[in-house]
Amino acid sequence: MALWTDLITPAELTGFARAAVEDVERQKATLARWLPNYSVPDVVVRTIVAADGNGALAQYRAFDAETPIGSGGSGTRKVFELLPLGLKERVSEYDQLRARGNDAQAMVLGGVEKAAQRVANAVVDRLEVARGQAIDSGALTINENGVVQTMSFGRPGGNTVTASVLWNAGSGTPKPIDDLIAWCDVFAAGNQGAMPGAIVTSRKVVAALQRSADIRSLAATMAGTPAIVSVDALNAILAGYGLPPIYVYDRKIRGTAVLNVNKVYLLPAPVDPNGQSELGATFYGETLEAGEPEYGIGASDQPGLVVGAWKTKDPIAVWVHSNAIALPVLVNPVASMVATVVS
Repeated sequence: MALWTDLITPAELTGFARAAVEDVERQKATLARWLPNYSVPDVVVRTIVAADGNGALAQYRAFDAETPIGSGGSGTRKVFELLPLGLKERVSEYDQLRARGNDAQAMVLGGVEKAAQRVANAVVDRLEVARGQAIDSGALTINENGVVQTMSFGRPGGNTVTASVLWNAGSGTPKPIDDLIAWCDVFAAGNQGAMPGAIVTSRKVVAALQRSADIRSLAATMAGTPAIVSVDALNAILAGYGLPPIYVYDRKIRGTAVLNVNKVYLLPAPVDPNGQSELGATFYGETLEAGEPEYGIGASDQPGLVVGAWKTKDPIAVWVHSNAIALPVLVNPVASMVATVVS
């Protein structure tokens, strides 16, 4: 199978696919706002995880005396090997025959570009599933296509909790505000006093909060107590208690929710999907394809998703192939807290 560049080069196809993926991610909710994309010139990431960030305080010293040595905080040094993932799709001989004519090249190019978008989205969707698993469980388990790996990021056990009374319970007295205050205090204790910047959860949980007697009583006015509280009023109540705003995340991939719809996730404030987060990152390494001269990809653009078109002669067909070496990693897992709040 030979690289096919008659209509579009790998560099052009890669640029098209990356731009298409960015457009899709902007339209959908993405956990890259908490585990943003970060390029590395390697296939290995070395981090210090489970760090509590508690270093020594600076100390006063006499003039001309030696500066004290700091402790550097505590943590566990870990090495994560980034894994390859990708997909290829065939533009068949039959489709190419049907495209013959004055507009043949344009039609074949359109088919290649559509295939490039699909195989690129397949990579990004798989990474989104991995981000969800990492945030939900504090670990990543992969068992597919002959790859069997389990990576624990070391999130403290106390950062996974369950509400004493579920917020949609038919009996008892749910206290969502008290629960959130208590959990934010635990979060802050492990993060040098820094509070979470986001409550990430599902519409199901938001609906339970909107109908909670605890929340409705706080939204009561002289006109009475509302039967349901608006999202704006809900966020105003949370802000009044020093709690972070709610970010609704209900994304499904292949019909399966990426995050558990019965939970809330206390996380740092969201960032740009290509920015930096204190929680961690989705690390992209360099594929072998990106470094091939025939791909024509510049050195600064080599880390990340790459897409190329290949051609076979028997039968004549065009293959569109995507590849990436990537993995989400919770570099600072203590900056995440997960609570089961509804059933």
